[in-house]
Amino acid sequence: MTCKTLLHFNFKGGVGKTTLSVMDTYLLGKLGHKVLLIDLDPQANATEIMRTTYNVKTEPNVDLFNGLLKLDLTHSIIELTDNVSMIPADWSLSLWPGKVEKIRNHDRMLILKTLIEQFKSQFEYIIIDVPPTLSIFTNNAILASDYVSLVLQTQKQAYTSVLKTAQYMYQLKNDYHATFDVSGVILYLVKRDAKVDREITKAATESFGDAVFINRIWQQERVKLFSNAGIKDEDYWDKKAISMYTMVLKEELHRIEEINNG
Repeated sequence: MTCKTLLHFNFKGGVGKTTLSVMDTYLLGKLGHKVLLIDLDPQANATEIMRTTYNVKTEPNVDLFNGLLKLDLTHSIIELTDNVSMIPADWSLSLWPGKVEKIRNHDRMLILKTLIEQFKSQFEYIIIDVPPTLSIFTNNAILASDYVSLVLQTQKQAYTSVLKTAQYMYQLKNDYHATFDVSGVILYLVKRDAKVDREITKAATESFGDAVFINRIWQQERVKLFSNAGIKDEDYWDKKAISMYTMVLKEELHRIEEINNG
């Protein structure tokens, strides 16, 4: 199977990108796929969720920042299970942009794409988590990706942001002659029978049409708990929340397959 690099993106913060990335990683591993999560966010929220979920402590100097400086991520990978691996981040990653200022701007944005190429024979999926900014981090992640899913929390600001995000991505794609595809728009933390949520869902459907995922993540307290205490699969509410992410992941993979076959 050809390795696929996935990104969940919206440059507005707090819309669910990190939780989706971690959940996709967790579920793909459960399904028996070899998957690598790269935490490209200096806040390292994905790293913390993964550490808590898998009860693993990362080793000193095993992180993304050191690997990027050496232009070699081989020793930055931590194996969490037989199927799931991670390249962790910490605050030191925030220093990286200043370390690459002397590299030509065009090449600077393609560093991650170049470095992960060697891993594509080892993994079926590589998932990248990014900070909610337009920066060298997000540009590297977008240009390293094969498929990008836009994440839309049903709020007016998030909707406006996702429109700008889509425009920015397509401009970046043209500028770099990139080959990534947009798999669709995932509606996140949708409140049932809420007026604003209905209005944003309608507006998203009018703007993006069939690109809007049929399956969505509904608002549940357990979803917030996963972000704070790691992913659990122990009781009814755990399983109910996980089932939502499972359906979204299945649709995401189906959309990717349709793009490949199209």
